[in-house]
Amino acid sequence: MAKKKHKSAKNTTARNTNPSKDSMVSKVEIKDSRDKSFSRLIGTLFIVIGLLLIGYGVFSYMKAEKNPVLDETLTPPSLAETPLAVNGEEIIVKGEAPGYKRAQIYLDNELVKTVKVDKDGKYEYKHEIADEGKYIISTAALKGCFKKTTTPKSDPIIVTVDRTAPELTKINYAEEVGTNTFAITGEGEPNTFVIVKRGTDVYETKVGEDGKFVIKDITLREDGVNVYSVVLKDEAGNTKEVEEKVSVIYSEHSSVNGNAVIDSDLPVASGELELALSIIRDGKIMAILGLLALLAFLASSGIVVLKKNRIA
Repeated sequence: MAKKKHKSAKNTTARNTNPSKDSMVSKVEIKDSRDKSFSRLIGTLFIVIGLLLIGYGVFSYMKAEKNPVLDETLTPPSLAETPLAVNGEEIIVKGEAPGYKRAQIYLDNELVKTVKVDKDGKYEYKHEIADEGKYIISTAALKGCFKKTTTPKSDPIIVTVDRTAPELTKINYAEEVGTNTFAITGEGEPNTFVIVKRGTDVYETKVGEDGKFVIKDITLREDGVNVYSVVLKDEAGNTKEVEEKVSVIYSEHSSVNGNAVIDSDLPVASGELELALSIIRDGKIMAILGLLALLAFLASSGIVVLKKNRIA
């Protein structure tokens, strides 16, 4: 019986030691859980701080992008390669900005685009335009990253958007001539190019600011009828061929000087022109003779008066 009691006491002692081990395990688990929670809190805090720094960086970048500091000492980009007249749907802005990373494009004094400058220092931008008309183009360039500086704006240029073909309002020429060359005069849109062609022969001139043009020394290659086409081209690239051809008859029996200035107030025929010139020359001679006669009369009158004064 005593042995059984001793065994029972051992069992009781063993059972009493188990709760102590469970308590220690629980304490370790609680401490480990607290450490993990603290680590998560610290990690979350760093993530939030990182996001705030990124946001501030983006905000600073955007602010510097919109409000760069002007540096008057910097040289603005050039617009030398920008066409001054176009007939398409876009204005093409081209130029050079060596030493800069980006160029800003201004249309009618409003910023429309910021473009990259390539490794050769060149930039290009195409801007869609709905309406014909004249537009003011200028550019500036940016330096720096977070603290940006900008150049002054370039000297503005005016780009014309013109999609209308030019018109010829008047054309004059002698239809039959006795010379192997002739002239064409007329009126059209100022600064338009007038091109006269027959085979490989091409003659070109530009309409003046007054809307008038003259092309002389157009060669007549054959006896009889010589036919030429007339094409108009403006600075924007619009072209139009005149429907009516220029037809000139070359005849040895004609007295008309085809290369004479054609005007409604001046004679065209060579005989009439010579007559007119002779009349002008004769008129000048008569005027000179009349002036000499007047001077002689005044001189003789003066001599007579002097002689009378001496006699008196």
